[in-house]
Amino acid sequence: MAHLVAGSSNASDSGQRRLTASARIFVLCVCLTLALIAANLTYSALAQPTEALAGRDGALLYVSAFSAYSEDWDLFAGRQSARIVAEQLEISVADTRTAAWSASSPRFADFDVSVSASAIAGPLDNAFGLVFHVEVAADDSCTLPAILLCGISELSPLAGAALRQAFDGRPTTSYKAFMISSDGYYSLWRTEDGAANALSGWIASPHINQGIGAENAIRILSRGSRYQFFINDVNVSLCIPDDAGAASTYSGGECVNGSMLDTYRDEMNRSGKIGLIAQSTATGGGGVVVRFDDMIVYSPAETGREDARL
Repeated sequence: MAHLVAGSSNASDSGQRRLTASARIFVLCVCLTLALIAANLTYSALAQPTEALAGRDGALLYVSAFSAYSEDWDLFAGRQSARIVAEQLEISVADTRTAAWSASSPRFADFDVSVSASAIAGPLDNAFGLVFHVEVAADDSCTLPAILLCGISELSPLAGAALRQAFDGRPTTSYKAFMISSDGYYSLWRTEDGAANALSGWIASPHINQGIGAENAIRILSRGSRYQFFINDVNVSLCIPDDAGAASTYSGGECVNGSMLDTYRDEMNRSGKIGLIAQSTATGGGGVVVRFDDMIVYSPAETGREDARL
């Protein structure tokens, strides 16, 4: 009888020890998980976009002649590529109806940016110019704050959906693009999550130097929510829809369902990176090659004093 009682006591002690060890392991796992999540959130906060460059009216903010500091730019190889060639940024687009762009490192809010651009190969029916207010997620495959959360998302789609709801409200890629073509047209576009929408459709302009090899100066002036667009020093007008959610068409010299404005207003995405873009079209086909040179960014001069930046 005594033996049975002693055995029962030993079994109970052993069970308590196992329970205590399991509890310790559980608490340790919880603490490690919380520590990793805290580290992830701290990293995410530190990885937020840097402050936009700014300066006094007309101050020089950034210059890229592409002869140095190539690490400032997104360079890549493949059928679509961006590389430094002969002290210029060359963007090539081999595929049809495809865009390729490269953004510089600094961020800007208000800016006055200009660049010299020439299509050196490919069809006349092309598109190239400036992108601005570029926002890109750190990793297109998973935009959660850190690898741990991405792993949880892969293991459990339900948990992943909850995590994305909590942490991942950003679009993968967004930007606006002001482009011209070698056959004499210009347009303004917005792209979000890979979907492109025309803010102002293609409009013919006598101010564009046409032809492969022709050089054009492209400029964008941004002050707050107001934007102006220039081709070879001429402020060009856009066909802006009368209703913000609608589309306008420029046809027969008239802006249908919209108004011709020399200033575009937009409250969305008021800061971001600036870059350069080349694009092929469905009708023109691939093989587009464009070179850019002398990109210069100023702080906008006071209205009516554009010479303040000189």
